[in-house]
Formats: sequence, C-alpha cells, structure tokens
Amino acid sequence: METDCSTYVVPSFAKREAYDFADSSVKDLEVFKELNAISEEIEKCRLENS
Repeated sequence: METDCSTYVVPSFAKREAYDFADSSVKDLEVFKELNAISEEIEKCRLENS
C-alpha cells in the first residue's frame, strides 16, 4: 500500500528558550552554579589572552 506523500512533516529542531530547574535538587543547583563560575573564569582568561 502506498503512503500519503501529499503532506511533508518537517521536524522541529527549535530549542527551548529557557530550561526549568525548579525540579532540580539543591545539590544539582550547586553543581550548575559551580559550572557557571568555571565557565565565567574561562571566558575571562580567554579575553585576557586575546
């Protein structure tokens, strides 16, 4: 049996605008804060060395 080719469905690869961390535990939030601090320090070093 032939499939219906009259409609083409395009997959959406759009990202969410923001992530909801309300469900995260306090320990998870501490990890995210630490990773954010590390990324800011790396960015600061990149700017100083460029």
